[in-house]
Amino acid sequence: MKVVNGMTIRNLKVLSRRGPIDIPDWINFAFELGTYINDHGIKYKKSINLILSLPSEQFFSLLIAMGIVNKTFSKNKQMQSIRKTVINLEKGSRIIYQDEQSARKASVISVEPSPVFENEMILKIKDGKIERGIPERYWIDRVILLDEEFDEIKRTRKVSKKQQVGLDNSRLLRVLYTSDQLNKVEFYPGDLFYLVGNTGQINEFMCNEIFIYEGVKGTIKDFLYFDNSNSYTNGKFFSSQIKRIDVEINDEVPVIYSDLFSFIKQDKQFTKNPKIILSSRTDNENRLHEVKEELRRELLQGDQKIVTEEVVDYLNSNEVQIPIGIEFLAWR
Repeated sequence: MKVVNGMTIRNLKVLSRRGPIDIPDWINFAFELGTYINDHGIKYKKSINLILSLPSEQFFSLLIAMGIVNKTFSKNKQMQSIRKTVINLEKGSRIIYQDEQSARKASVISVEPSPVFENEMILKIKDGKIERGIPERYWIDRVILLDEEFDEIKRTRKVSKKQQVGLDNSRLLRVLYTSDQLNKVEFYPGDLFYLVGNTGQINEFMCNEIFIYEGVKGTIKDFLYFDNSNSYTNGKFFSSQIKRIDVEINDEVPVIYSDLFSFIKQDKQFTKNPKIILSSRTDNENRLHEVKEELRRELLQGDQKIVTEEVVDYLNSNEVQIPIGIEFLAWR
């Protein structure tokens, strides 16, 4: 397994009656599907779609989401996210500029190529009465995005070195990731995943204590944040029963359907998104037939290409075992 930037969720142990055990193949498989759809969800302007048949879909959608958000703690991924967002800031946008002395609001003047360094951008801001340029290599340390610029952000991530994002409250994250990795996470604007499913069931699964690392136990809730109780959010959760979605949907964010019912009820809201659809052996036969017919129509009538082999090649290249009893189909 390739491990990037030190610790990742693959270093976790799983609690069992025999004590802590290594991550089983089926959990590692779910993590890697999350990584795959995060990195390859949109390709050639086409979104990836996967449908999986599982012995049981319990926990699986949440574990895929964990695989997606694990990438957030990579500094390189953070820099790519920050660069894309800062470059798209418009004149007059407000940020917080932070240096050794203080953190204060400033207005964006422009974002333009550096006159000194090739392939580097400069963010020009008005800091009080002073105009200054911030080279791209300092954005991760000195630029803080404000919720008034991004509706998805519930509140400012960090306003000083003493005020850390709520992730710092998780004991499990503190032992799994470095403080440097955790302190970069507040700069990520927007959602990394959409999860559609049964509200009560998902919340119950999230709170189960199933992980341990260096003696510290934890839950899936340590990794996924999609409500207002924390200063940090990394995704949104939609009930399969909801009649209408009132938030703006980003077509590039992967959506995970935790069961076939969720897909049937809500896919009209996410037609352009990359998606993973989960089904289990115990699914209602009529529901399974309905989904099969819908996918058959889509594959026959649309400009679709089966890419299952592409996903299998990716898994093999990362030495990920596809567990026995799991079947899947992928298309673009």
